[in-house]
Amino acid sequence: MLVVISVAVAMRGPRTSPVEVVSKGKDGTLLIDDLNDGKMTIPDFDIPTSSYDIDKFTEKDGIITYENGQSALGINVNQNRGDIDWVKVKESGVEFAMIRVGYRSFKTGLITPDSKFEENMKGAKEAGVDIGVYFFSQAVTDAEAEEEASFVLQQIQGYQVTYPIAFDWEFAIKDDGSINEDSRTVNCTGEQITGFVDAFCKKIKKSGMTACYYADKAMGYEKLDLSRLSGYDLWYAEYQKAPSFHYDFKIWQYTSNGEVPGISGKVPINIALKSYGS
Repeated sequence: MLVVISVAVAMRGPRTSPVEVVSKGKDGTLLIDDLNDGKMTIPDFDIPTSSYDIDKFTEKDGIITYENGQSALGINVNQNRGDIDWVKVKESGVEFAMIRVGYRSFKTGLITPDSKFEENMKGAKEAGVDIGVYFFSQAVTDAEAEEEASFVLQQIQGYQVTYPIAFDWEFAIKDDGSINEDSRTVNCTGEQITGFVDAFCKKIKKSGMTACYYADKAMGYEKLDLSRLSGYDLWYAEYQKAPSFHYDFKIWQYTSNGEVPGISGKVPINIALKSYGS
């Protein structure tokens, strides 16, 4: 079921690690052999690395699990999913849900609550689905990221949130995959984005909640200074049969096109690789 890799790698025998370090550069970089993307150069951070065994990721009926006794199946949802039958979601095997609290407009910069937030929080709780939340950010200053954290903390008062509070900062993308030049975030640098993540997560962590940030491989390697963010959990996105990221992460989003009973249309599916739930 795993992605076929090069003959040269295969000749060394079966690999269990999704990322193998080939060499260490003098310029603060690593040359790695990535299971899904081959050889690539990445920043060398002195932070915990991923130790997941690719042989323990198994797929059945489109659902990937990790055989370590701690993994949990989850989804993330927002108002675009419409009305959700949370009882059916729970009965399908979903154990947790990351529910969007709100978002900041990439044009106006205004914060807007997710119109289905309260309904989804109530439905998930009553069905026995563990809850985490996230905010879709388009912050352009640390102060805006802190404002978003305050907004989230205010909105979740009275709810039992056992999974992380996540910060999801992404460039606004056009239909052709390019960055939208009209977005207020278009000129943000990696150093600035790292600052936004840190500002949001620091405020969440100070409140006593578990702070988390969302990133894919490009964001993690090319933009973020992960050494500044090692105190927060990473919610990592990579749409493959096994994740291949050198540094540690706690939740893996493996598809954005999952199908779950009780939800109309496609929905992202995740595995929590750490015990969070109640």
